[in-house]
Amino acid sequence: MKHGLILGKFYPPHKGHLHLIREAKKLCDHLTVLVCSLQREIIPGFLRVEWMKELHSRPDIEIIWVQDENPQFPEDHPNFWEIWKKTIKSHSPFAIDVIFTSETYGDPLASVLGCQHIAIDLGRNQFPISATAIRESPIQHWEFIPEPIRPFFVKRIVLTGSESVGKTTLAKKLANRFETNWIPEFAREYLEQKPTPMDESDFLPIAKGHLSSEVEAAKTSNGILFLDTDLLTTKVYLERYYGSDIPWLTKRALGLQYDASLFLDIDIPWEKDKLRDLGDEREEMKIRFLNAMEEAKRDFFLIKGDFSEREKLAIESVNQIKKWPISPQSFTKEQIDLRKIE
Repeated sequence: MKHGLILGKFYPPHKGHLHLIREAKKLCDHLTVLVCSLQREIIPGFLRVEWMKELHSRPDIEIIWVQDENPQFPEDHPNFWEIWKKTIKSHSPFAIDVIFTSETYGDPLASVLGCQHIAIDLGRNQFPISATAIRESPIQHWEFIPEPIRPFFVKRIVLTGSESVGKTTLAKKLANRFETNWIPEFAREYLEQKPTPMDESDFLPIAKGHLSSEVEAAKTSNGILFLDTDLLTTKVYLERYYGSDIPWLTKRALGLQYDASLFLDIDIPWEKDKLRDLGDEREEMKIRFLNAMEEAKRDFFLIKGDFSEREKLAIESVNQIKKWPISPQSFTKEQIDLRKIE
């Protein structure tokens, strides 16, 4: 049996990595992939290992997590190569016949390990991408992020504020402008289909339905996802109408983090419909929402003016957000768990 080995950070995995693994597997019987992580890195190692196993679910490709806090460059330690030789051999399930890389370190590492080195796309001509580039600007390099892990890199932007401030209209326009998904307010859809008036028991299914919609829409979003309100809004209205608290909702309303929020001001006319009844409390509700944003520790872009001015401000804000690097909070176990629908 010919045993091949690949090692890397996969921080994050990208389509160049997948190409390296596909081509390497053609040249060996069993391929071991070492996912090497450091505790200080933004994307935790456990998550990268989960991603790699999801992307390579076959018995002849073995994904192994390496957590050794090794030096990263030869100049970092005089015994650099021996340290890595010990780590690699202790994690490899079989003797190593060949290592595959797309890096210049492949030859010296093979010499230390006493095996063959095969370079694949060393010049990165087929996949001109690096994990560093994705970390610095994921939306700019969206095409190189494997589809199953894209939801972690989506910029989630919440449109928030009290009723009748144009959230739905603006969310639709932004989704169309940036060619991506938006999530309508789940409460409206839910209550329009409900044969009886709203009561306190409706708030938990509304919250779960809205969160479920977010999770699903993120899977097919084109780098950005616009949310017409979120669970913080649901919490605000629960407190306004019933003065009560639902622990499941409160935990997520205050704990879930988003890349950005657009806070829509009340400086446009209030329009009545069958689900709106707080036209005489606009200032009070604005204050409630601002207090909720502060409680949840959320910054926001203030969107005000007439409809055309709002759209212009929102587009300018989103164009800024598009350039942002990955957000550390997107990859924490806490945020992953909070988006699970129990």
